[in-house]
Amino acid sequence: MRKKICFFSGDITRSGGTERVSVQIANALQKEYSYDICFMSLTEQQKKPFYPLLPGIRRYRLGEKWINPGPGYLPLIGKLRKLLKNLQIDIIIDIDIVLDVLSIPASRGLKTRVVSWEHFTADFELSVLYRKMILRYSVKRSDYVVVLTDGDLEEYRKRLGRKNAICRIYNPVAFKLKKETELQKKNVILTVGRLAPEKGIEYIKKISLEILKRYPEWQWIILGDGIERNNLEQFIAENHLQNRLILKGNVENVDEYLQKASIFVVTSKYEGLGLSMLEAREMKVPCVSFDIKMGPRELIHNEVDGYLVKVFDCNEMVQKIEILINNPELRSQFAEKAYLCMDEFRLEKIVKQWKEILESL
Repeated sequence: MRKKICFFSGDITRSGGTERVSVQIANALQKEYSYDICFMSLTEQQKKPFYPLLPGIRRYRLGEKWINPGPGYLPLIGKLRKLLKNLQIDIIIDIDIVLDVLSIPASRGLKTRVVSWEHFTADFELSVLYRKMILRYSVKRSDYVVVLTDGDLEEYRKRLGRKNAICRIYNPVAFKLKKETELQKKNVILTVGRLAPEKGIEYIKKISLEILKRYPEWQWIILGDGIERNNLEQFIAENHLQNRLILKGNVENVDEYLQKASIFVVTSKYEGLGLSMLEAREMKVPCVSFDIKMGPRELIHNEVDGYLVKVFDCNEMVQKIEILINNPELRSQFAEKAYLCMDEFRLEKIVKQWKEILESL
């Protein structure tokens, strides 16, 4: 009999990076290994997922509207338990550790095994009170833990005491570079991510203002949406950066923007792995990022295939971007070396790692 795997999400219809990766993995597991896959969401705010699922992957939801973590979760445990029993789910994969607080008690006494899939860093989880409480609960009770980086694997082992049934699996890059002729590099700096405080929007404002003033032939394009959009739009208007600092919102064709970008900039305050950085490297775009504790330093080899900048030092970030702007040959060298290090992030390899976990349970 085929194993029945349920991916558990807050809302799988959203356009975030965790949703994209989850859909990639789910689609590949069904296509390559014929698992019986479904998605469970707390709710679904859109009629269909932003990232399309293969035919045959079913979707379910626990409620009609969003519920924040807290007492409102209690009735959901019974609903989830009933669905796990009725659907005869073998393994539930929690896409956010917050969902462990539902799936662990809901699966108690059932055949269902719980995989806790960490998409943030241990530092971030421990910095938010309710997430810290859930993490302390789930790290001892989930059947398996998957983290995104070697750094987090070490944190889970040392700080949280999780020694067994834990591993690191990278996120897969979303697409492959097919032909060099696809790359039509222009004077474009690209940033991809939610327009949210944790993505360092205040740093983008400082850095982009300096760069775009000094280099009027360059544009800075931002893909993504969020609560900081109005803030950025006001900044653009006040500094007359229309058609220079461009907000495109959520887009499905990220690869087309990467084909044209010459530099990729990350200003995040924290990252899990950095899916957008992976995609940039695959499309031969050199990356510049703050050297935050996790994520970028696992992808970028400083001054070899990109730049790691002292944390939140906007002046140094401007300097590194300027070096790349003024040196096309260096951009090309960085891009080629980054591309050569991408084998670890291919979907085929990562799906095999997931299969090994699912079969071990």
